[in-house]
Amino acid sequence: MPADDAGPDAVSVRRAEPTDAPRLRELNEVALRQVDAYAEDAVEEGMDDDLEDVEANYVAVGGDFLVAEVDVDSHATIVGMGALEPVGDHTFKADRIVEPADGATAEITRMRVAPEFQRRGIGTRLVERLETRARELGYETIVLDTTARQDGAQRLYEGFGYEHEDTVQWREYEVMLYKKALDTDDAGAP
Repeated sequence: MPADDAGPDAVSVRRAEPTDAPRLRELNEVALRQVDAYAEDAVEEGMDDDLEDVEANYVAVGGDFLVAEVDVDSHATIVGMGALEPVGDHTFKADRIVEPADGATAEITRMRVAPEFQRRGIGTRLVERLETRARELGYETIVLDTTARQDGAQRLYEGFGYEHEDTVQWREYEVMLYKKALDTDDAGAP
């Protein structure tokens, strides 16, 4: 998958590579700590181990894992990430809102943007690309989750037409579950 370049203040979106693993873990922690949603005990229990091998955990099972990069001091720096995976036994919580009529369903997960790069369209670019990949891979529906503490993420997803379907409790977090039926003619955000 080629990188997607968007001009002088370019945000380049590409598939994650094995060498990105340390930055993926770092970005995951920083972005979740910013909204007080980092579950340290769950990480210690292996919750983030999937980030060590995104090829095996996402791409090889019918999904994808994308990163957004910007030029920082003449060095490409990962400032955002997002993944797509087929709904199944490993899916976090969003699988509970999937119904047989939804058809082939994927989950958007691991959506993170570095705090200092938020509100610059990076999350929007990642969701657009993940939805495009979902269509290319034959998915008909996308589900996702975010915590009630993540107002920005809620606005982003709702702006793309995701509908809040349910709220569940996980540890001390209220987890909001969203769903969207993909239309092959749908171009993403309005």
